Amino acid sequence: MKLYGLSRVSDYLIEQLCAQEEPPAELEVYTEFFSGLALTPFEHAEAFSPFHHEIFAVVQDPSATSVTVEEVLWFGDLLFSRAGVRAPRHLVDAAVATTSTLYFTFRRGLRRTADLSHGWGSNSQWRTSFSRFYSDEEGLHFNWDGEVDIGDDSPVPRAGWAEHEMEPLDQRRELVLNRCFVRGPLPADDGDRFPYGDRISLGAAEWPLRPLASGGHT
Repeated sequence: MKLYGLSRVSDYLIEQLCAQEEPPAELEVYTEFFSGLALTPFEHAEAFSPFHHEIFAVVQDPSATSVTVEEVLWFGDLLFSRAGVRAPRHLVDAAVATTSTLYFTFRRGLRRTADLSHGWGSNSQWRTSFSRFYSDEEGLHFNWDGEVDIGDDSPVPRAGWAEHEMEPLDQRRELVLNRCFVRGPLPADDGDRFPYGDRISLGAAEWPLRPLASGGHT
């Protein structure tokens, strides 16, 4: 509950930062504040990672072959940071990626958000569990506490749901990985999904692959 409360503070501060066109001087204060709470900012590579970055703005570049970090606009809470990105049209839809409902988030300016605390009373909402996203030597783990692993080709239905009631698997994965939809067309029920029961892990990999004793590769 303490982590959830801290994330609400972070959401409020991020909202103040992203309301400005340019990253403000307060960004350094924001970073110092959370660093003082034993959180450690990580290095930002040019490559976009849905685990580490939240799409705030998209620069459409038809010549691009991958999504890349254009500019870091603000740091986020705990295991992820937020960044603007440059993206080719066939990978990211600018309108969908910046306006679709942002899940696992209490507030974000004028953007629609969805959080497990929404709809609860002023006191009850503070008992909301913090959604955990982990990065370790084995890889990236999205929504660790979700009861259904959607990394499998045919995951079991969520408790209380019939198989025909479940959303398409590719959409469920997109929502957990990005916390919002980033490709079109936007589903009609965009704001009425429940990704909190799903989890997915992306295993770490090395290249080139390490050779086996027999001369092959793993």
